[in-house]
Amino acid sequence: MKFSYSKLSQYILTIFILAIILLSFIFYTLSKLNTNEDVLTQLEDGLIITKNLLDEQQRYALSLSILLAQDKEIISSFKEKNRLKSFDIVNEKLKLLKDIQNSKVDVQIHNKDLTTYIRNWDINKKDIPLESFRQGLVQVYKTKKPLVSIELGKRLNIKAISPIVSKDQMIGSIETIVGFEHLTQQIKQRGFELYVLLDKKYLNIATNLVKNPTLENYVLVNKNNINNLKDLTLSSLNDFGYISNNNMLFSYFSYYDLKQKKLGYILVGIKNKHNIKLNNSFKYTYNKQNNTKVDIQ
Repeated sequence: MKFSYSKLSQYILTIFILAIILLSFIFYTLSKLNTNEDVLTQLEDGLIITKNLLDEQQRYALSLSILLAQDKEIISSFKEKNRLKSFDIVNEKLKLLKDIQNSKVDVQIHNKDLTTYIRNWDINKKDIPLESFRQGLVQVYKTKKPLVSIELGKRLNIKAISPIVSKDQMIGSIETIVGFEHLTQQIKQRGFELYVLLDKKYLNIATNLVKNPTLENYVLVNKNNINNLKDLTLSSLNDFGYISNNNMLFSYFSYYDLKQKKLGYILVGIKNKHNIKLNNSFKYTYNKQNNTKVDIQ
């Protein structure tokens, strides 16, 4: 009888231990699933925030270019071809803008023949032909309508171009240029890190970026620590998705020029505190009826 009781006790103890192990495993699995879900939600939020702020920057650049293209002082000095006067007027307005909004904007004015009239950062640059590599500028001169996009030049920026019109004739255009520094800071204030990557094959155009840090076939456009991207397999990236290394977790999306040619990727990152492995990539497809993007796996 004692033997049977002892055997029963051992049996119950074994079941109890196994139950504890099973419950611990279930709890661990559920906890990990919840952690992964929370991380994906956070990364998705970062992606949405970045796209919204990027759209906001583009709207801001476009609104500013339209306003400057209608400025009577700028138009008057431009028609006079008084470059020094135009230079001073533009920089005075940009200084006022920076004092009010603390925003860094550059301005370039173009002649009707698609050459440089003035650049606010360098009075000596003039008559530089732009038609061969500035898609947005060519499109504005064809359509006579304002345009904003992420565009390649000697740098990669948000560029908004508006026609300068006098007596119903387009006599030139004005361009506002916004870099990614302000966007980088806005994203950082929200707890994320931003990395704007450009395919290195475009460095023959974006010559001001040739000394920037590189990783695989990409150059880092904005100021950030490229070591945080170490060990990422950038060649495996698709149109959008999630990826990770030992230090960081990222959501990402691709960006394109006006001819829908892929230029590179924008990554939004957070610290990888739980050593989570992510490598989920997705493609865009196009609805040919209305020319809109549809997300598919």
